[in-house]
Amino acid sequence: MILEKLRACWAFSPTVHRNVALVEGFLKGKSFADLAQEHGLSKSRVRQIIDKADRLVGGGILTKAESSKASPRSDFMVDYPYVWNLAEMHRLGSVTPHHFFAELERAGSLERLVDKMKRLPWRAPTTRELARLVWQKERGESPWPAMKRSRVAIVEPSCPVDHPDRGLQCQLALEPAFQQLAERAAESGWTEDEIAYALLELAGSRLKSNSANRETERAIDRARATR
Repeated sequence: MILEKLRACWAFSPTVHRNVALVEGFLKGKSFADLAQEHGLSKSRVRQIIDKADRLVGGGILTKAESSKASPRSDFMVDYPYVWNLAEMHRLGSVTPHHFFAELERAGSLERLVDKMKRLPWRAPTTRELARLVWQKERGESPWPAMKRSRVAIVEPSCPVDHPDRGLQCQLALEPAFQQLAERAAESGWTEDEIAYALLELAGSRLKSNSANRETERAIDRARATR
């Protein structure tokens, strides 16, 4: 049961299988040193992972399990393991399931969460939409209408690639979609500065990725030319 809870808690983490294997090995009597050597980690890192796992499931790994102190979040994750796939399928973002389970933990049950969201329809639209989808899957009916997803049309370029106004034209074309994205992020609780910095970082990462892709393509072309 502990390992199932951990798989649910770590869900789509890229290290979920390694982390669960560490805990499983520890529960079978392996030492931190053995596990560190087996998985190519430091002993302190192994200890950190197992300590975090212990906290996630409310004890039973490093410390004595105390049901009164155990967080129900991991139990909810086991009860609703499909939440991550629902969020991905409906493009609700990878963070939304975490918010959903946090809200579910505070509410204590899916019924109470849905009732709360019926009374507060303006809060956290993506989390609300995920709660609606979970309720619909569990009960076969939707507690409220699906979230509206407005699509902003982006104007096509009207000048050639080498035109001096091409960049400005692209900015003007993207501005409505940009504003809508920023507004949706603000509605979900992010501050204006957080949104702006995040968009800057994403834009910078995209530029670096584009540059790396072009360099790779040039390297491939050079390799082909020398054959």
